[in-house]
Amino acid sequence: MPTIGSFSQDDLFGQEGILETLTLKAKIKFVPLKDRSEKQPDYRILVGKREIGAAWSRTSKKGSAYLFLKLTDPSLPDPVVCNLYRNASGPAVLWAR
Repeated sequence: MPTIGSFSQDDLFGQEGILETLTLKAKIKFVPLKDRSEKQPDYRILVGKREIGAAWSRTSKKGSAYLFLKLTDPSLPDPVVCNLYRNASGPAVLWAR
């Protein structure tokens, strides 16, 4: 799976990082949603003040926390679905077609 994002902190939640696709390179920020319903995402993903996606907290089969991301890019026909998790070099966004 290719990496399309990198983050400087080792905390997955409420952090900032760089997201890079073929058509987008942007500094993104995860903003927790307060008073959310069960069906709403845990985080909004922002570029500046614009919302470009959402994230849901998940737990892997091995018990590791990660975020399931759904990102929108105007140049793509469908949202990009990917995961943010910790790897050996820190948090990374991995995308699979």
